[in-house]
Amino acid sequence: MAEHVVTFFVERLGDLLINEARFVCGVHVQHKELVAELRRMRCFLKDVDGRQEESATLQDLVIEIRKVTYDAEDVLELFAIKVSSRRRRNVRLRFAGIFKEGIALYRVGSKIDSIKIKISKLTASLQSFGIRAVREGGEGPSSSHERLNQVRRSYSHFIEEDFVGFDEDIKTLVRELVNQHRARRVVSIFGMGGLGKTTLAMKVYRHPDVRRHFDSFASVCISQKWEKTDVLKGILIKLISADEQKKKEIKEMIEDDLARELFQIQQQKKCLVVLDDIWNNDVWNALRQAFPCGYTGSRILLTSRMKQVACHIDPNAFLHPLRLLNTEESWQLLVKKAFPGRRDTEPRVETQMEKKGREMLRQCGGLPLAIAVLGGLLANRHTLNEWERVHYSLDRYLMGEGIDIQDQRVQQVLALSYKDLPYQLKPCFLYMGNFQEDYNVTTEKLCLLWIAEGMVDPKEKAEGETMMDVAERYLGELAQRSMVQVELSNKVWRWEGGTCRLHDLMRELCLSKRKGEDSQSHGNVRDSSSSSTGITKTRKLAIYFGLGIDLPNLKEFKLLRVLDFEGFSFYGKGIPEGIGKLIHLKYLSFRDCSNVGKLPSSIGNLQFLQILDTRSCGGDISIPNVLWKLESLRHLYLPHYISRINEKLTLDGLSRLEILENFDTSTYNVLKDLLKLPELRILKARVTVWCMEDMETIINYLNATSHQLRSTYLSIILRPWVEEPFLVSRKAFTIRSLERLELVGKIGKLPEYREIHSSASLTKIELRLSGLTEDPMTTLEKLPNLKYLELGYESYVGNEMVCSAGGFPQLQSLILLSLTKLENWRVDEGALPLLSSLAIYSCKEMKRLPERLKFLTKLQRLDIYNMPKAFEDKVRGEDSYIIRHVPFVTFK
Repeated sequence: MAEHVVTFFVERLGDLLINEARFVCGVHVQHKELVAELRRMRCFLKDVDGRQEESATLQDLVIEIRKVTYDAEDVLELFAIKVSSRRRRNVRLRFAGIFKEGIALYRVGSKIDSIKIKISKLTASLQSFGIRAVREGGEGPSSSHERLNQVRRSYSHFIEEDFVGFDEDIKTLVRELVNQHRARRVVSIFGMGGLGKTTLAMKVYRHPDVRRHFDSFASVCISQKWEKTDVLKGILIKLISADEQKKKEIKEMIEDDLARELFQIQQQKKCLVVLDDIWNNDVWNALRQAFPCGYTGSRILLTSRMKQVACHIDPNAFLHPLRLLNTEESWQLLVKKAFPGRRDTEPRVETQMEKKGREMLRQCGGLPLAIAVLGGLLANRHTLNEWERVHYSLDRYLMGEGIDIQDQRVQQVLALSYKDLPYQLKPCFLYMGNFQEDYNVTTEKLCLLWIAEGMVDPKEKAEGETMMDVAERYLGELAQRSMVQVELSNKVWRWEGGTCRLHDLMRELCLSKRKGEDSQSHGNVRDSSSSSTGITKTRKLAIYFGLGIDLPNLKEFKLLRVLDFEGFSFYGKGIPEGIGKLIHLKYLSFRDCSNVGKLPSSIGNLQFLQILDTRSCGGDISIPNVLWKLESLRHLYLPHYISRINEKLTLDGLSRLEILENFDTSTYNVLKDLLKLPELRILKARVTVWCMEDMETIINYLNATSHQLRSTYLSIILRPWVEEPFLVSRKAFTIRSLERLELVGKIGKLPEYREIHSSASLTKIELRLSGLTEDPMTTLEKLPNLKYLELGYESYVGNEMVCSAGGFPQLQSLILLSLTKLENWRVDEGALPLLSSLAIYSCKEMKRLPERLKFLTKLQRLDIYNMPKAFEDKVRGEDSYIIRHVPFVTFK
């Protein structure tokens, strides 16, 4: 961890030296000497990385190294900002400030000298422990990129397929849940941590027979530190499939009202509620008023380490103990994990390697989590030599520990997985310990936080990549090693909407390895009594959504790097004063906040800010024209709509920007801004077309070869008076880097495929109000990489639609919404081979489902909303054979 901090700071110092000429006349020499001292220390830290547990004194040294490195960063960043602000003044004021600047130079030089002395002494102390200097180099950027890219390629197979040994358990539990003749309202899975209770419960929860039997579903995880109202709200939102408005209403409900409504729903409908990871009887005692006492047709599926918890809830509960894997099941799981890129039913393993693997499996004792972690250790090590080295490390790690108890041996296997991590992944894993137990953080947010905290090495970027790409590879490797659990809700785009968390046992490991971290480096505010608000050395602060929270005085948090307001309501509060004085801030998020009002102009002072997120703030946010001052910004996520705009905002100073979301051509200047963003790789833009010149401007930019854009997502709003609207769609389909297209407005017809064959990069299309009179499938089905298609309100006004043989080879999600004249939809043999999700909304004239849907074996979900009763009755009755194979079918 300390090596990561020092490495990052060495890079930061290099940036300051290159980009800030002001140091040349001041502390340039001392600056270079400090870099040299830190590089020398880093050579020793490579050896320390694997030896910290040898001595408590050595651990204390590592803590001191981290602190002194942070001190150095704070001193130089503060000085850089002071000098920069003076040199932005007019000539007279700058001349008057020369003397003060000289004093500042002297002071910062003295502080650097003091820090250099500390670093030199700490390096000497490391040497006294026999720590040796390891030469710079090692794994270079190219080999590191190749290794992590291999992880990225194989990760898509990771989530669902590595499931071994529980087929009979699934059958037993499903049979018990759907059996209407047994009045058991509780079905319990119990056993030790790491057995796979949650995985099994979710397999049962998603089983086709279970989905057909129950009307409503909810699943919540109960951590050791849990909030009753949060749990009740989570269950209610899922049981009623609440929309955004209903979610807001539920968040305002008091505890008694929540319990009453939950009770009534479970009486009126057959509901399945999964209560995952209940630790003691107190949890049920607090929740019981929300659940009917007798058998109503609703069921509770519960997981716990304690058998007595289920018996306490219901003496007649069905108790299902989860067993350890046997020898062959253990080997089967290990092979799946060790060879993640090979999808053979039984990958062939050399005899000697199998012998070595089975020897190592003895340390895992049949525990699936430990086996998965061991498999992660062996992944991408495919020679006998490499397996022998892992076996040697495992034996050496266990030797002399006096470990006879199986649980302790398993803990050591998990600990070895941490020891084996590449140094750049260790801080990323430890960072997960900042989140509350069982907290599901989105994959996107976690990656952004890693970037802001300096945990993502810019040297690992391949050509055309962003820092986000590197962070996603880091997460992919941690997931492949089974150290982080990732759940992907979006099957079309792998990381979008995904969440991740730590298994309980992994979290224990994480927290044990974090011992000695600066306990004041992270804080959060959950209620008005929070004590963390007075910690002046906090470097990360999260403001959790809630009522009655008193916001902290930000002036006390001078060293803050990360400030996260996500989901918070500023009603009656306003943004705290002093936010513009948090000069070290790297990450600032107002995502999903309400009542934000106007952002203060002082945010333009945040010269080191890398990530600014204002997405989904509603229409009540106003942004001052200061964003162009944020020269270090890499990721800018703008709100979908900005209120009170008197002039177009400027972005032309953001020379490091890599990702720009919600760029609106009516709010920003295409030519002035986009042409001056040389590092831009991903652009999500909204184009309001008042006349053809508006469209020409953005298309000319996007088709130019001078920019570095890799991915473009366009939302085009076409005004009714635009002449030749058909040209808009034809031009849009010819954009080189276009991946996703939303087109709103009447275009009359789509171009023929021969005119748009160059748009092979398109993966998502949404059409609304298009007024198409010819079947759009004729063109769209030929797009080779299209994965998501939504034909929205009045996009097609014809009465017949055909998906031809071989059409839509990659399409996974299809939505038909308010196609009011569509009567017949035909699917030919061989069309839509990968379709997994189909939604039909308000297509009032549609007669029936296509017959050949029954051959779409990949189809997992069918939503039928607001359709005529005759159509629904036919689907439930005479046409039910068409969708019998679909696990999730929803009528609403």
